[in-house]
Amino acid sequence: MMRKTVSFIFVSLTSLAAVIVAAALFAIVFFIFTESIRAIKEVGFGLFSPNWYPVWETDPEFGVGTMLLNSLILTVWTSVWVWTIGLSVAIYLHKYALNKEREVLLRILEYVSGIPSVVLGLFGVLILGNWFLRLGAWSAQNFLNASIVLSVLTLPFMTSLTFQSLEKVPRQLVEGAIALGAKDLAVMWIELRYAAPGIVNAMLSVFNRIFGETMIVLMVAGGANLLVRSLLDPVRPLTATLGSEIGEVAVGSLHYSALFFIAFLVLSGSLILNLLTNRITRKLERWIKG
Repeated sequence: MMRKTVSFIFVSLTSLAAVIVAAALFAIVFFIFTESIRAIKEVGFGLFSPNWYPVWETDPEFGVGTMLLNSLILTVWTSVWVWTIGLSVAIYLHKYALNKEREVLLRILEYVSGIPSVVLGLFGVLILGNWFLRLGAWSAQNFLNASIVLSVLTLPFMTSLTFQSLEKVPRQLVEGAIALGAKDLAVMWIELRYAAPGIVNAMLSVFNRIFGETMIVLMVAGGANLLVRSLLDPVRPLTATLGSEIGEVAVGSLHYSALFFIAFLVLSGSLILNLLTNRITRKLERWIKG
């Protein structure tokens, strides 16, 4: 009887927590969308123009097109490097590293993953920025600076999650492949296939984290609303604009509504990516099971 009561209480509390979280998420999305309606109605497709001049007294412009493209370019560029390096390091730790070496590297990754993003931003401003100026860059804060710092932020997550996925591959699967005469590359492919859901989940989580990061791009990306044409160009992603202007804008103004439209774009992108991650992961799990 006691066990049934405890089980009922646990299930009830878990269900209540799930309902509260779902309601909170819906409330956040609804609030942000409601606040952005004015900009959508009054500016319309002009919100996707390349020009962002919200403080002009006559004919202000609220185009987020350039910032959106910069966000996507920065996210894709950084993600590709993080995916490549993270997967390579994870394979090395899983397959070739000595036990002591593996332990040290995983501990370092653990420490790096705990560094606050504002501290990494300071590293980009004070250290990397000076290096770029000494190398002849015309701006200390630029696209490459932001990409490097974002890589440092997300590489530990990519490596750790990928390594954990590879470690979960059943030992008998690997030993069976070796017994059948499979070479190293074939065995590695078998392990990667089995770990594919976890690896893809790590990749898309990293992409989502980079796309939604605010503090680092606010500090080291440069803040110029120019479409990136060089790695050393200063840029201004969506989240940097939102973080720098939301505290100074008049509540209820068109500028205020346009900033909430930016927030709605970022939130929508993150939610869509989360749904896509779940869908792809489930398909990969069914693919593995045959």
